[in-house]
Amino acid sequence: MEPFLECLGASREVGRSAFMLHTDRNIYLDYGIKLFDESGKPKFPIPTTTKPDMMILSHAHLDHSGCLPSLYHHNKIRWYSTPPTMEICQMLWMDSMKINGSELPFRLAQFAKALKFWSPLLYEQTIQTGRTSMVLHDAGHISGASMIEIEHEEKTILYTGDFKCEETFMHKGAKLAKDVDVLITECTYAKKEHPPRKAAERKFMDEIHETIENGGNVLLPSFALGRTQELIAMIRHYDKNVPVFVDGMGREISKIYLRYPKYIKDPNAFRKNVHEVTSVADQTDRRLATRKPSVIITSAGMMNGGPVLNYLFNCNSESKVLFTGYCVDGTNGWKLQNHGFITKDEQDLYVDLPIEYIDFSAHAGRSDLLKFIKAANPQKVVLVHGDKPMDFAAELKEEHGLDAVAPLPGERIML
Repeated sequence: MEPFLECLGASREVGRSAFMLHTDRNIYLDYGIKLFDESGKPKFPIPTTTKPDMMILSHAHLDHSGCLPSLYHHNKIRWYSTPPTMEICQMLWMDSMKINGSELPFRLAQFAKALKFWSPLLYEQTIQTGRTSMVLHDAGHISGASMIEIEHEEKTILYTGDFKCEETFMHKGAKLAKDVDVLITECTYAKKEHPPRKAAERKFMDEIHETIENGGNVLLPSFALGRTQELIAMIRHYDKNVPVFVDGMGREISKIYLRYPKYIKDPNAFRKNVHEVTSVADQTDRRLATRKPSVIITSAGMMNGGPVLNYLFNCNSESKVLFTGYCVDGTNGWKLQNHGFITKDEQDLYVDLPIEYIDFSAHAGRSDLLKFIKAANPQKVVLVHGDKPMDFAAELKEEHGLDAVAPLPGERIML
């Protein structure tokens, strides 16, 4: 039977990445959650009646991993990922259960069962099941993030997960793929080019130095996974002396990064960087952070909870809020950037501080997406994890002669 793909999420949307690849085996590729749906409730993958044989997880971000424990109500399948991915997942899943509680389709029992069925898979290590083999490649996105390459009867299928080709302070970047038959790729920024990295870094440090010299705090709402570590490394690369405070889950995830040094670019430099920032443990530390000019890196990146809201109303008038990552429509971060207020305890609170956005996305921008697709030279391109992939599919067909599709949720795509 010809291989096909069931699209259970991340189809014409960003969030709840979940697919089942059918070869001679039924293989889940990611099983994520969409936390910031328009309904205000988490959104989960579309159920399938097919019994799975195994699952492979590209990386730990909740939009790719957050629903994985729900598979263990009835299944006893093995799931594979890199070691840092598994350890980060444990932390994120526990936090998700605390925050979302009864809204999630799993409980502690399924969480514990899922961990028992995990098997490690290292980069460039091949596993074989039936007539299907799989290997992981570095995706350049966060620690342990992987592209999943599947071989079945002389057909090569590559699922990119989230990837970035450009080198960052923490990662070397994904390598271009060659000779791919089917490419299943994210297209988050298919219509947007990221600004030149070095120029963005200079602007970022200029904003920090100007604010510090004026006696203010630079508040950096930051994703705990990936962005916190990148900001620590970036600031310390350019300035060894500016006071930096790190609050929230990013502290513990930085420790996981250091436990798996082979999955980051320069572990020795990062270990030194982590030791040269102040880890915030309690309210006393938080008061200390705002008492003097400093940089404060804190969760949550979209400001829907976390220590960031405490800092927001305790920084002095010379302070500034710098966003370095995407905020979903309707989140506090989006409201602050677009309307100047956040919502807390059902009250709209206006913030009288300057707001800036500097793009340090961990996803491939438009030119890198096109470069990657052209290098892979696939017979078929399946576009996922994007808000308007239909437009990009039309462009790839009309301008590049590629067989490109943007599947609907629940659609089956013959490969």
